[in-house]
Amino acid sequence: MRSAALLPLAAVLSLGCGISPPAGNGRAPTTPTAAAISAQVAAVRAGEAKRITAEEPLTTAEWESLRGLVGLRELVLRAGVADDGRARLLATLPDIERLVLRDSPLSDSGVRELARCTRLRDLNVPQAACTPAGIRALAALPRLRSLRLGGPHLTGADVGRAVAELVHLRSLHLIDVPLGDEGLDAVARLPGLWNLYLDGAEVSDEAWTRYFQTHPDVHVHVDQAHHDRDPARDHD
Repeated sequence: MRSAALLPLAAVLSLGCGISPPAGNGRAPTTPTAAAISAQVAAVRAGEAKRITAEEPLTTAEWESLRGLVGLRELVLRAGVADDGRARLLATLPDIERLVLRDSPLSDSGVRELARCTRLRDLNVPQAACTPAGIRALAALPRLRSLRLGGPHLTGADVGRAVAELVHLRSLHLIDVPLGDEGLDAVARLPGLWNLYLDGAEVSDEAWTRYFQTHPDVHVHVDQAHHDRDPARDHD
């Protein structure tokens, strides 16, 4: 079996912490989150770091400090919230390779903005609001290798057909996405997939049999557990 080397995990960035009331000097005191983000932005600008990490939502000022930030390659928003407007700002990052956008209800419009990040290799949006049309927009990313996606508008075989257009993918994780048998059949058209993780996929044993007949070496998890036909099911 091929070695399914996943892309390296990035650090963590979150959106929008509130500003405290002005102190006696008329200026808002710096919050711990703001200090951490400003220091990380400074480190990226100085060429001393390539990632930014935050555990809480960013303020408007913190978001603006990211605009066009050269050298930033990894950004993770652990607490959200990146909406479509914030996606337009993220599209200004010239070197971004990995985005994790939790609690971020990006619509098709927002995903199309992310498709402007031409260096993007790893995209994780587990609470998206896009449809299969948004997924298709990601076909514009020739370097995209890993996609982790979930959302209430992602249902049915058309999700699988959209994903099948992302021909460079090596790792796919669909979260609570009811693909069904036809959707898995469409995913099977991906030519170079190494890792497949499906939660809530509603796929029959017959469809899985077809999949493993043509993809015996793909590492497969279903509902957070190895599929019993997964060739790597006994690994540590």
